Amino acid sequence: MVVINILLSTYNGERYLSEQIDSIINQTYPNWKLLIRDDGSTDKTITIINEYVGKDNRIEYINPLQVENVGVHKSFKRLAAYKKADYYFFCDQDDFWMPQKIEKMLENVGEFDSNIPQLLYSDFSSTDENLNVIQQNLRNPNGKFVNPPLKDVLVCNVVTGCTAMINNVLKELWLTNKEIVGYHDTFCGLLAVTFGKVHFLDEVLILYRQHSNNAAGIVSKKVKGVLTKFWDLNHTSTQRATTILKEYNQLLTDSQRKTLNDFVGLSKNNIFYRLKTVVNYRYLYSLGDWKYTLLMRILLIIRIGE
Repeated sequence: MVVINILLSTYNGERYLSEQIDSIINQTYPNWKLLIRDDGSTDKTITIINEYVGKDNRIEYINPLQVENVGVHKSFKRLAAYKKADYYFFCDQDDFWMPQKIEKMLENVGEFDSNIPQLLYSDFSSTDENLNVIQQNLRNPNGKFVNPPLKDVLVCNVVTGCTAMINNVLKELWLTNKEIVGYHDTFCGLLAVTFGKVHFLDEVLILYRQHSNNAAGIVSKKVKGVLTKFWDLNHTSTQRATTILKEYNQLLTDSQRKTLNDFVGLSKNNIFYRLKTVVNYRYLYSLGDWKYTLLMRILLIIRIGE
């Protein structure tokens, strides 16, 4: 039987946690284990966790004697390392899983090569606090989504953690990483693109709740907000690329090593280098139309608002 671990890191999530756990309990695929690690909550989150542990033996609270705040990325790494499985699902504390999420994703692993890192993720819709849909199909609004190559993943992350499932090979590769850079999902996505495969399931399987306490959210449409978000993501992506070059160098091909080094060079070299690099790579913004791509290329060259 396939072993499924659902990884849920909580932090002051009392408001929406029960609804999320209920959506997992109501999955059409029943053979899963929900591993919960609390990251130092001061509200009623732990009380809610203990109530569910008492009601369903598929739910396990892994750190009742060591509740400490270590941050989202490290918290998920501890969850992943806690117990081995065939597949691991990332889970946020405030979203809502559609009933067939696990079943649908497992139906699409038939062609997975279990010897290489693999990541599968789905489309999702954003909602307000009451799960009223704000925007459908966040990852594939035009029905034309294609998983991008390494060069484009460096400038535009496509993997949203709450929609993602990884295999054990990718988990083990991720856990060898010593430096904690950005979010767990985007780092795993970059590792999968670099060393394995990423698969996209063109179906909405998550309702992604937007509220004032989101750890990560939909980008602001105001100019200042767009620039701030862009450069924050760019700097984090540069750190990730540097980390992979440092910690996974022996696993890289010459082509991958050059792609990563050239991208890192955008933050270190002069405008002539940046212009040449952007022209050579023709970086694409995978989640938007040509206007987003053009803006991104211009920003990478002139570095305005950095």
